[in-house]
Amino acid sequence: MRGESLSGPPPRRPGIRDVAREARVAISTVSKVLSGRGEVSPALRARVLASAAELGYQPNYLAQSLRSGATNLIGLVTADLGTQFSAALTAGIEGQLRSAGYALLVMSSADDPVADAANIRYLHSRRVDAIILAPSREDDPGTLTALAEFDGPVVAVESELRGLLPVDGVCADHFAGAASATDYLVALGHRRIAALTGPLGRRSGRERLAGMLSAMSLVGAAEAAIPVPTAHDVEAGELATLQLLDRPRRPTALLAGSTLLLEGALRAFARRSVEVGSELSLVAWDDGPLPQLFKPPIAVVDRDVLGLGRAAAGLAMSRLGDTGPRDEGPPRIEVRPTTFIPRASCATPTASQGSPVSRSAPDVPRPDRQRRPTSSRT
Repeated sequence: MRGESLSGPPPRRPGIRDVAREARVAISTVSKVLSGRGEVSPALRARVLASAAELGYQPNYLAQSLRSGATNLIGLVTADLGTQFSAALTAGIEGQLRSAGYALLVMSSADDPVADAANIRYLHSRRVDAIILAPSREDDPGTLTALAEFDGPVVAVESELRGLLPVDGVCADHFAGAASATDYLVALGHRRIAALTGPLGRRSGRERLAGMLSAMSLVGAAEAAIPVPTAHDVEAGELATLQLLDRPRRPTALLAGSTLLLEGALRAFARRSVEVGSELSLVAWDDGPLPQLFKPPIAVVDRDVLGLGRAAAGLAMSRLGDTGPRDEGPPRIEVRPTTFIPRASCATPTASQGSPVSRSAPDVPRPDRQRRPTSSRT
């Protein structure tokens, strides 16, 4: 029958007592070494690990969970696992958790709020200790209801899930990034600046819009700004850019608020035979192979996505008491800095484009020109 060996019952799996006997140490010492919690000398730790490896010991996570009430599992729900952002975010979270003895259970929602809620409930059923969430929308009632049913720590990434829910947040400073990029374009002589912001249902989209408008307001050009909220995908970026290019007076510069929106914008430029830099200046978000290798190289507002992931994992673990006393403080949002990197995709507009012309490229905006602090806790 299935599950039975023809030669008799399967051999007993070695347990923690066997490891202790082999290493000639107390069971409590083995527990400290295998859990990664507790003070053990390096020599003793090496001896225990060598004995566990020799015996082929595998921890029984179910038994550990029943004893401690914790699974050492953290759940991650991301809107689209196929993006450069989600891949880097996951890597940052997982690297931080692995070193602390946690495993990561990842679920993708394909930008569907209904899937967000279903994934949150599934993670709850798996008894994860905490949930890290990069949601499709911040205001979706189903997502908020599912989070309210979860009784562990929740950390939102690039989103603000405030209100009645005790949710922490980790975000990049998109306001300062968009303001710095717009400052640079304005100093070059641009006034008709368009921005593919991404969804305004996410904090990142709202902050990009606010940063651009703030910078243009300083030179009295806010009315010339062309904000374009979009869905977060290539097709939306291409359609929005085509509509901008077909205007009687097209913008002279464009901010593309994500790698997907950048790809859509470049497709539209190719369809309309628009040359980046010489005919229209371009700024993207998140540095990587595409902006670096494109001709001309594309200026970017760069955020440390790996750092965002590590910070989100750190917040979750502090709430769980992994790094010290359990953090019972009020919800907070940690805002991490962005960096504007100017490149040849940004150039002085020509007189035929109908914008003021400056004689030389400006200096990169200094940090003290940022409109908001690069980090805060609230």
